[in-house]
Amino acid sequence: MNGVPSASPAEPIPPLPSRRSLLRGGTFLGLSAATGTALAPRAWGWPVMPAATGQASARAAGSAPGTDLILDYQPSQPTGWGQGFTPTIGGHTSSADFTYQGSDYIISLLPFGQPGDSPSPVYEDVPADPTVDFKQTLADAYGTYYSFRYMGGRDGRDEFSVESYNVFANEPTQSAPALNFGADLYVVYSPGRSGDPAIHKGLQWIQVIYWPEGPGGTGGPGGAKSTVDDDGRANPFYIAGGLTSIDGNQVVSFYDRPQTLMISQGNTTISDLFISELFLARDTGTKDAAGKEIVNIFGGLKYGWQVQSIG
Repeated sequence: MNGVPSASPAEPIPPLPSRRSLLRGGTFLGLSAATGTALAPRAWGWPVMPAATGQASARAAGSAPGTDLILDYQPSQPTGWGQGFTPTIGGHTSSADFTYQGSDYIISLLPFGQPGDSPSPVYEDVPADPTVDFKQTLADAYGTYYSFRYMGGRDGRDEFSVESYNVFANEPTQSAPALNFGADLYVVYSPGRSGDPAIHKGLQWIQVIYWPEGPGGTGGPGGAKSTVDDDGRANPFYIAGGLTSIDGNQVVSFYDRPQTLMISQGNTTISDLFISELFLARDTGTKDAAGKEIVNIFGGLKYGWQVQSIG
């Protein structure tokens, strides 16, 4: 949708820092926490160079083996969401090499048991990753106010279209002194058979992330935790997902670009890990006997990336 498929992905659009960017110096800092520092205002305005060359697949049409996803990697396209969440990078780049302070690294998509070197997200009927611990994390954060009902997936098939899924790594330059690396994911939901949730303003996405050194983690070994990715809202729903309009067409979409901006204050060894479980949900607008808002949770997917040293 909203893009003409091509035999090979378009050149990645330079990623813009988003609300989920981190500014890492000697320590990790969320940008919201760094607004009082001299570095924070510049973090939003640095020009970002094109992504480093990595492995890229041709456009994949059809369902991913063993999943309920359509792999329909498109060129860069609008998402219907705000600054920092549009446009998509486009295509499917599964890994990228980069050099930092004389050491070589690779950022790559996590395979989650998939064969080959170009993994896609993995479909799930219900949250199942013990590291992310979606159900418990969500219940701990919002169980007082919401009743979450897991519907066990969808009756139809192939309604989640993955249209952009990439890693990127931009090495520092004199004009852009921050190392910038991360990933993006763009998914569009289209109901199929009867029994699938219809397009409705109550459709949302709930994302729980495990990012030990990111905004949801504690940044210490053994102290990492998962968090509901709600941007500090008073509800569990993801900020750039749900029913929106793109060029006059209503779509239910999701877009995220978790990334890190890093300025070293000395010799630094880089490692990073990001795992997410993302599920389509509907706020029913009704309450249970205990007075909690009922939220039905349907099928979803798991995705993620890591940074490792190869030096």
